[in-house]
Amino acid sequence: MAVTLYPNFHLKYNYSMIKYFLLVTFLLFSYTIFAQDLSGSSQKALSRGKYYMDLGNYQDALEEFLTIGPSINSDLNFNIGVTYIHLRKPDLAITYLMQAKLYKTEIVEVDFHLGQAYHLKHDFTKALEFFNTYKSNLREGHRSKLAEVETFITYCNNGLKLALNPVEVEIENLGKPLNSSYPEYNPVLSVDESFIAFTSRKPDSKGKKLDPSDLMYYEDIYISSKDSTGKWSTPTGIGNKINTDYHDACIGLSADGQQMIIYSSNSGGGDIFISTLDGTEWTTPKDPGNHINSKFWESSATISSDHKVIFFSSNRPGGSGGTDIYYSRQDSNGVFGPPLRLGPQVNTPGDEIAPFIHADGQTLYFSSKSHLSMGGFDILSVNIDLETGELLSSAENIGIPINTADDDFNFVWSADNSRAYFSSIRENGLGDKDVYKLERKVTLSPLVVWSGIVHDCLTDVPVTAKITVSDNESKRTIGVYTPNKSTGKYTIILPAGKNYNIAVEAPFYAFYSKNINIPNLDSYQEIEEKICLEPIIKGTTINLRNVFFDFNKAILRSESELELERLIRFMQEYPKISVEISGHTDSEGEDSYNMKLSLKRAEAVYDYLVRKGISKDRLIPKGYGETQPIDSNTTEVGRQINRRTAVTIIK
Repeated sequence: MAVTLYPNFHLKYNYSMIKYFLLVTFLLFSYTIFAQDLSGSSQKALSRGKYYMDLGNYQDALEEFLTIGPSINSDLNFNIGVTYIHLRKPDLAITYLMQAKLYKTEIVEVDFHLGQAYHLKHDFTKALEFFNTYKSNLREGHRSKLAEVETFITYCNNGLKLALNPVEVEIENLGKPLNSSYPEYNPVLSVDESFIAFTSRKPDSKGKKLDPSDLMYYEDIYISSKDSTGKWSTPTGIGNKINTDYHDACIGLSADGQQMIIYSSNSGGGDIFISTLDGTEWTTPKDPGNHINSKFWESSATISSDHKVIFFSSNRPGGSGGTDIYYSRQDSNGVFGPPLRLGPQVNTPGDEIAPFIHADGQTLYFSSKSHLSMGGFDILSVNIDLETGELLSSAENIGIPINTADDDFNFVWSADNSRAYFSSIRENGLGDKDVYKLERKVTLSPLVVWSGIVHDCLTDVPVTAKITVSDNESKRTIGVYTPNKSTGKYTIILPAGKNYNIAVEAPFYAFYSKNINIPNLDSYQEIEEKICLEPIIKGTTINLRNVFFDFNKAILRSESELELERLIRFMQEYPKISVEISGHTDSEGEDSYNMKLSLKRAEAVYDYLVRKGISKDRLIPKGYGETQPIDSNTTEVGRQINRRTAVTIIK
């Protein structure tokens, strides 16, 4: 499913110049112009062109039409004009449609298609003139045609309103080697934008077969990675576990780049599947379950950054009409539950497709033909409660020129909301649909992207670990993540509003603890951290960064429970371990006071563990005051790091 944005938003078309151009063209070619009645070979070419048009193969249709040469035949000029509209070349469409009109065509639809061409050019005022002329020539019984032209009139009126407040953006064709003379579309990227996957219909597809419905090659998925200079590598097929002889398209990617959502036609009607990145290989796609797929059409989907929620589109019965967007959450067994159809802020009697849940976990983007669209599908956004699927706002059109008079969908937004990747047919493209990058002024995106590598402290080899992210206040597990087993790379999204307890665990290693507290945030932030896990040997220290005390007190706060319970499980899993529990302070205050306070805090942890069944013989509490700093005491950040509780393996 391609995005077909349209260029030349601000070009104005001079009507008198059109007439002048047509007159000159007519005179220049008058000596070769065919008669109104085409010859036999030309009639055959016209018929072949119409056949290709019926298939939706407009490029081949155009080639057939143009073999006929210049002609005053109004039917030929009309069909060339309509073909150019489908190829998104409105200026040429206007030229030929005006020629058909000049030759007094009896085809009433010429005014409708002229309206379409001006609509594509964003000349909404001129488009309205032709649409209203067409409407005035329709009879009362032409209900479907009246409904269609009324839709376009609404598009134009919406476009005039949106044009009053355009969005400042820059758009760049990503060029070779990503794009080719064949269609490239549906780009998806990990949140760090280190690699891109997209769909293409190139001759080197796995099956190398043409789809008989449109005589184009079946879809395959390709991947390209970005090097240190920002250049994209030559795309390669994603592999035979995913690409088949039929349609295989990427439609979504998790923020960490570890799960790809795939559309496949192999099942017949078209369904959604999920593949996981296992080291450097993508696994065979799995069906997410019968709550997601049905015997109807599921064509687009997105997955939340914690992998727990899927939004997908379906035309199954019971919807608002057309294609609707649904929400499904995993249960405790990892099974996606019964879907919830989103409310009227999203779903309408028209079509809604291409959901995309932003990394912030609060903003859902989708495309609709009904919500203040200025033409075809427009992209809208709505605020949502990811826990329940409840919509918290009305949908808003994200504006011109991100949205155009053409279909706009499958935009993939960067975590900071400043970039989007999409596909479009544009002037000066490489052929068909190309992949583009859009950049705009940074929009507020209150989240932290925490990323890095997990490796062995001694060997520097990547470690297959588990990263658990929890909320210290609610004690709820937010997500469990697995770094890439080949590289150790991890990327985790942390929306603002929580005190995060993070633990990195692996068999035979001491766990790593981290606290990231972001109760309020008004901007996008990145934290990069290389985490080394220490083997369970004598002398290994675990800093308990999620053990909290009130100021100048030794009473454990309730937010410490998750960390202490994790320490208890660690002691139970390795029953031969004995540890020293150490308390540390910064250099503020008297030395003797700091020594006493640090000991009391170590004893508070000791008491908690003993109450929970850990033998006293395995625990030694000790206070070190300010004598063992691990950072500078000259800064607040350093002092905060020095104020810590730790356990060190002594046996």
